[in-house]
Amino acid sequence: MRSLRAVSELFPRAGEAGLTDEQISDSRARFGPNRLTPLPREPVWKKFLDKFDDPIIRILLGASLLKIVVDLFEASTVAGVVALATVLVVLLGALVGRLGAWAPALAFALAGGLVGVSVALDDPSYEGAAVMVAVLLATGVAFFSEYRSDQEFEKLNATRDAIRVKVTRGGGVHTIALEDAVVGDLVILEMGDEIPADGRIVRANELLVDQALMTGESEPVRKAAGPPDDTADGPDQPGCVFRGTQVVDGAGRMVVTNVGDDTMLGQIARRLSGEPEPAGPQDRVAEKLTISKASTPLQEKLEALAGLISKIGYAAAVAIFIALLVRGLVVGEVRLPAAGEDRAQVLLASVQALLSYFVYMVIVIVVAVPEGLPMSVTVSLAIAWRKMSQANSLVRQLVACETIGSATVICSDKTGTLTQNKMSVSRLGIGGRTFEGAFDGAAAPAPGARPAENTPPHWLIVNAAVNSTANLEQKNGELVTVGNTTEGALLHWLRRGAWAGSGPFDHVRLRDELPVLHQVHFSSERKRMTTVASVGGRPTVLVKGAPEAVLARCSSYLAPDGTVHPMTPQARAEFEVQIFAAAADAMRTLAFAHAELPGDDPAHADTFHTRLEALETGLVFDGWAGIRDPLRDDVKEAVRQCRGAGIEVKMITGDTLETARAIGREIGLLDAPDAIAMSHAEFDKLTDEELSARLPRLRILARALPGDKYRLVRLLQAQKHVVAMTGDGTNDAPALKRADVGLAMGISGTEVAKEASKIVLLDDAFSTIVSGVQWGRALYENIQRFIQFQLTINVSALLIALLGPVIGLKPPFTVLQLLWINVIMDTFAAIALCSEPPRANLMQRPPKRRDESIVTRQMLGTIFATAGFFVVVMLVMLVGMQYGGWFAGDGAASEFPGLTLRQVTLFFSVYVFFQVWNQINCRSLDPGESGLRGLFANRQFLLIAALTVVGQVLIVTFGGKVFNVAPLGVLDWLAVAAGTSSVLLFAELARRVRRWLRPSA
Repeated sequence: MRSLRAVSELFPRAGEAGLTDEQISDSRARFGPNRLTPLPREPVWKKFLDKFDDPIIRILLGASLLKIVVDLFEASTVAGVVALATVLVVLLGALVGRLGAWAPALAFALAGGLVGVSVALDDPSYEGAAVMVAVLLATGVAFFSEYRSDQEFEKLNATRDAIRVKVTRGGGVHTIALEDAVVGDLVILEMGDEIPADGRIVRANELLVDQALMTGESEPVRKAAGPPDDTADGPDQPGCVFRGTQVVDGAGRMVVTNVGDDTMLGQIARRLSGEPEPAGPQDRVAEKLTISKASTPLQEKLEALAGLISKIGYAAAVAIFIALLVRGLVVGEVRLPAAGEDRAQVLLASVQALLSYFVYMVIVIVVAVPEGLPMSVTVSLAIAWRKMSQANSLVRQLVACETIGSATVICSDKTGTLTQNKMSVSRLGIGGRTFEGAFDGAAAPAPGARPAENTPPHWLIVNAAVNSTANLEQKNGELVTVGNTTEGALLHWLRRGAWAGSGPFDHVRLRDELPVLHQVHFSSERKRMTTVASVGGRPTVLVKGAPEAVLARCSSYLAPDGTVHPMTPQARAEFEVQIFAAAADAMRTLAFAHAELPGDDPAHADTFHTRLEALETGLVFDGWAGIRDPLRDDVKEAVRQCRGAGIEVKMITGDTLETARAIGREIGLLDAPDAIAMSHAEFDKLTDEELSARLPRLRILARALPGDKYRLVRLLQAQKHVVAMTGDGTNDAPALKRADVGLAMGISGTEVAKEASKIVLLDDAFSTIVSGVQWGRALYENIQRFIQFQLTINVSALLIALLGPVIGLKPPFTVLQLLWINVIMDTFAAIALCSEPPRANLMQRPPKRRDESIVTRQMLGTIFATAGFFVVVMLVMLVGMQYGGWFAGDGAASEFPGLTLRQVTLFFSVYVFFQVWNQINCRSLDPGESGLRGLFANRQFLLIAALTVVGQVLIVTFGGKVFNVAPLGVLDWLAVAAGTSSVLLFAELARRVRRWLRPSA
């Protein structure tokens, strides 16, 4: 780490006024941007090859190789022997050479080569090639799913560096992106900030930094300015701070000495590409620079469901194999050679039949195993993430997309979330009088003059300017607040002349004229901020904060004419009445006080720190300010929507109980007669049991401390609630982490709060939370739609495949046909059904319970009813074709005994078209809603359905011998489409019957 002296030699005055534009360009050219080299990624080709190492893929590859080798034996004995020997040599060589992980990929390549040999011998192994296609599809879907997921995580990881940094450049305060910081920048540090680069402290006020990222120690470390020539570095040095660590208390200034990969964080990150090391800084850095990809609860629930379906599929596949074997023995497909028959020819035919049964069993397993379920989650999460991002929700953990949809309680801050965070000074109280818009009488100075010294307006102006960490920045032609918005309101008030009729007051000049000697920042526990500044050459204590906290420390007050009077009980009561009236008028109230210290008082920061309690007693009360923050226009409607959706809303604020009640009444939180609004004092006195009994009626918590938020979350979760909690301060981090969904403020929130959250509200608005709930619920329902569709196909396909041999018929599905059906199930349907927009009545239903099954009774009713319809229709059609000659056409033979190619084609097309129509049915999850409702509003759904139909027509028209199909005419297609659309009518009738059977209650 460079020393301050080394930086100042390159960039003079960098530690005082910051860098100039020319110096910024020079620094960036010399030392580079503050950007970290991305962490190493696994190559795409390796990710794809890893997909072959799956149990089902291994089974498929084994079946494919067996089928191809047998087909080669049939074409040429020599080719069959060579192929078998090649397979054994390659696979055994891979195992001996410890390349077991590569064996599936080698088997796939080998199968492809053998298919090429079969083509060269003019006897293509169609089924072997078909199984290879199945492998390619299965691996492709899995790879594409993971690739899409990784792409979303790349976008999420990119948000890690979306941090704004406050710097002094050219003598003014500016906010810049983290990666725009350069060596020599003078960075302003406040509680809740994340250190943007490595650097050295040049000024510190009670500065505490959490260095757990570097050291693993959770205890914050005090930082202080060191000598300019100090070259020692490391987390143990009080003058050094490091990128990625966080300010948990106090304030300070640092000069950037190292950026990008040259920081300690960058050096550790670069080592991550090397050999694994024991747990330590590298693990903590990796965790910080990447977003957790841990399975979400919904994914785990679906994995369990997929496992159950897979077991059923395995059992059904074995049963189907046995049924086919029995049928083969009965009809003579599998037999021993009789006397006089060619033994080799009969045995080869029997082996081929057994192998066809085995391959059919394997394909049934492939169809039954729901590879599309994980993909449906990925697609739905990606859509929800994108939609929520467009709606000003920056999702930091994908789990939050689904969890927020199950929220039963939203605990919301007031300022900036329910209100616009556009604060302005609306009322002032001085010496028992109140002013709105301008001073008058003795308090008003002559136009163009500054208020007389030692008068209340004078001390209010000094306090507002000096006892503050906020700044104003010119941005896009507008003066915006940098830092705390309450303090920003006071600075804007100064810029407007402080109602004194004397023109704007420059807070920067006032701070230069009245240098700060010591400063203790506002906290929820202290409820006040204290600054010791040199005013007129004397150390003076300036205090501002909650009126009850400030008034309690005042022994006198300042009259409008500047005279000091004792703070009698009567005077105190008058001030409290005025402040109460402002609070009841929905204003945030601040009180101001000061105390002049003796001229010989030791003006050293350490002495102030040890005497803080004494310095804050015996104060002179200067007055108070009422700051108004208007409600957001959409907040009333958003709260009403939450109520309609069965979600409780609780407002948590640091404002007074009177202010909170006024806001609560205005937005409808206190509309119930038994609604409770309480302050921290009452909240803290209650035991957990007493508080738990009141929680259902608790609507407002005023003067709340961060610990109150954590306790509230804990008790609500104990009552099985899913809690969404907002927070903006550093001390809110524990509650944000404990909540099921932590929501940090993007505008007013600290970096510590954002780091602890799962979602960042980019506009801080409560309505954004409601929008997130809606998309979370839509995500859950879309996955239910896909499950409903897939289980319908699983049940119907397995029953058809199982019952066909039982009645003496083998369903005329070829391997490749079943694989095409599988593509419709797993890929197209997942994308189509998971793109459904939220339903209009989605926010009129209660939240899902934590333990609620994702497969509801209504879904099961739809699944079994529709699957039963498919099974009956398809088996009747099969029997009619087999024994009645239905749809036989010109009689061209197929590979299925007793069936023509036209019959096989129609059977295949009818089943596919049934699934296309059934996608429309599965859009409905409730008997009271038709699957046709809003169909034409989802263009993506219609496009995918159209592509499926086009794909089916192309396969039938040009698939020929490969798919074992024959082209159909236009009238045939119209008949298939019209006939299969009967499933829509059946589903609508089934919904009406279920509505009729459902109890009227």
